Amino acid sequence: MYKKVLIISGHILFWILGLYVISKVFGVASVEVYAERADGAEEVVVTYKHNFIRATIVTVVLSAVVFYSNIFVFLKTYFINKKLVPYIIKIWGLTLLLVLSDILLNKYLNYPQIKNGTLYFPSMGVHMGLFVFYIALSFAYAFTIEWYKSEKLKNEIAKENISSELSFLKSQINPHFLFNTLNNLYSIAQKHQISELSAGIQELSNLMRYMLYESNAEFVLLQNEVDYIESFIAIQQLRLDEEDELMVNFEKKGEFGACSIAPMILLPFVENAFKHGFSLNESSVIHITLKVLHDGIYFKIRNKAFKQHSISDKNAGIGLENVTRRLHLIYPGKHHLKIYETDGYFTAELRITTNG
Repeated sequence: MYKKVLIISGHILFWILGLYVISKVFGVASVEVYAERADGAEEVVVTYKHNFIRATIVTVVLSAVVFYSNIFVFLKTYFINKKLVPYIIKIWGLTLLLVLSDILLNKYLNYPQIKNGTLYFPSMGVHMGLFVFYIALSFAYAFTIEWYKSEKLKNEIAKENISSELSFLKSQINPHFLFNTLNNLYSIAQKHQISELSAGIQELSNLMRYMLYESNAEFVLLQNEVDYIESFIAIQQLRLDEEDELMVNFEKKGEFGACSIAPMILLPFVENAFKHGFSLNESSVIHITLKVLHDGIYFKIRNKAFKQHSISDKNAGIGLENVTRRLHLIYPGKHHLKIYETDGYFTAELRITTNG
C-alpha cells in the first residue's frame, strides 16, 4: 500500500513539474493582436493578457493522455506483440488528434474571439514536439519498469532455486542405498511371486529415479513427465481393494517426445485429485486430459469433490499454491490456470505457451 502511494505521488509530482517547466518555457504574459490598416501596414489593436497557466494545464492534461495511453494500451497491445504498423498508426493518430485539440482548446478558451486580426500562439510544430517528447518519456518509463520486473523475477527464481537445492540436499539420502534396497525388495517380491508388490516397487523406483535425477533440470521432455504421472497413478491404484470403485481416465494427444516442460508442474494436480476425489463409500472417477498443441500444452483434470475433502479445507490446496507460484516464476505471462468447482466436481485447467 505504501509503495503504491509512493508511485502515485511520484507521478503527481512529475506532472506538476511538467506544468511548471512548460509554463516557464512557452508561457507569455501578454499577446498582441494585429489588424491591417487601409495603407497595408499592421498596427496593434489590442493587447490581451494571456492566462498561460490555464493553457498549460490543458497541454499537460492532454500530454498525460498520450503518455499513459502509450504505456498501458498501445505498447502492451501492439508494440510488445510486434504489431508495429497498427502501433504507429494508432499512436500517431492519437497524437495528431490531441495536438489539434490542444491548439483549438488553447485558442478558444484562452484568447478573445478576433474577427479582423492575427493572434500569436505556439505553432503546431511546437505542440507536436512536446507530445513526441512525452511519447519518448513513456517509452523510457515503460521499458525501465519492465527491466526492473525482469530483474526482480530473475532474483526470485535464483532464490527459489537455491532454496530448493538446499532443501533437496538436507533431505537427500544416499540414492545408491535406496535403489539397492528397492532392488533387494523387488527380488524378494518376485521370488515369492507377489506380483502386486513387485509392480509397486518397480513403479516406486521409477518415481524416485525421476525425482532424484531428472526433476533438478530446468526443463524435461513432456514424455518423461507423463511416465512419472503414470507411475504415480499405478502406485495409487495398488492401495485400492477390489471393491473400491475408482476409474482413472488418462487421455493423451500429441507428440510428447518433441515438447519440453518444467518438471513436476502437472503432478500436484494429479495428487490433489487422488487426495480429494476418492471415497470409500462412493464410486470415484478422475478424468485427465493432456494435449500437445501447435503453440504449447493443454492439461485438464476433473474429479468429484467429496464433502469430507472440501476445497476450503485448511490443509487443501497447499500443493496447488506452490505450483501456482512456480508457474508465475517459470512461465510469466505464458500460462493460464483456471481452478473451479461446479456441481460437486473439482476442475483444474492449465494452458502453457511453449513456443514464442
